[in-house]
Amino acid sequence: MTTSHRESQQMMQPDHTPPQAHIVAYQHPDLPGVLLCRKHGEEWTGLLPLTSRDLPDGGFCNWGTPDGHVCGRAFPMKKRTSR
Repeated sequence: MTTSHRESQQMMQPDHTPPQAHIVAYQHPDLPGVLLCRKHGEEWTGLLPLTSRDLPDGGFCNWGTPDGHVCGRAFPMKKRTSR
């Protein structure tokens, strides 16, 4: 397979997207099932940032209030490539 000059130029250009733009969720380091969306997780220190590659099956934000309200925001699943 050959690539055109334009395609090779595009492959060589750096990704200028800030790293946090790829973050879809945050995970509690000691509680693997606890996920928070960007809105509820960005302020917390010690949480592990996750991308859609880290969540191949997606997930939901577990942030909640004492009265039982849960955010429930869905995290995107990893895009599957067709064969």
